[in-house]
Amino acid sequence: MKKYIAELIGTFCLVLVGAGSIAIDLPHLWISIAFGAIVTAMILCFGGTSGAHINPAVSIGFYFFQKNKEVLLYIPFQLAGGVLAGLLLLVLLPSNPTYGETMPVSGVWLTMLIEIFITFVLMISILVVIQTNALRIIALVVGFVVFLAAFFAGPFTGASMNPARSFGPAIVSDTLGVLWIYFLAPVIGAIMAVPFFKLFKKTRTK
Repeated sequence: MKKYIAELIGTFCLVLVGAGSIAIDLPHLWISIAFGAIVTAMILCFGGTSGAHINPAVSIGFYFFQKNKEVLLYIPFQLAGGVLAGLLLLVLLPSNPTYGETMPVSGVWLTMLIEIFITFVLMISILVVIQTNALRIIALVVGFVVFLAAFFAGPFTGASMNPARSFGPAIVSDTLGVLWIYFLAPVIGAIMAVPFFKLFKKTRTK
């Protein structure tokens, strides 16, 4: 049960800090730093317990990578963590119109492509760096990738890469119409990364 609680708390903290930094209108660079820093911190805190997926798309990617059904059980806890964070933002910022929601700025299909791409890059970076088995390196690399993705893609898509990150704010702001994009695109990106990584790894070992 510790693994599931770790995923709930980790996702809660990610959404609270990340979406919260948007909700309080921090400058874009600081929002990107907030996302990268909280991901780094959660991996350091919970990486040894659950792997600190804190992202349903990553858990689905790991299912296709390892064929371990247990990681799919993380997903309800991750979504619950996102909703709890959204509810806390609602309490803390009752008059805020968005609560850090993710919305397409560049049209639906371009948003889809960008979210697929940045989640693909995120999942690839995770699969590569976990080969080191060094938690600090994993945390720093993954956190840095999240920072870069948030910095460059944030103005176009919100740089979700994470259904749970979009789910909580969408629930409390009642903006569910485009939520399907932020569920589907990250999952596609994460799944696509798995065969690409396996091919890359196989090529390198020849």
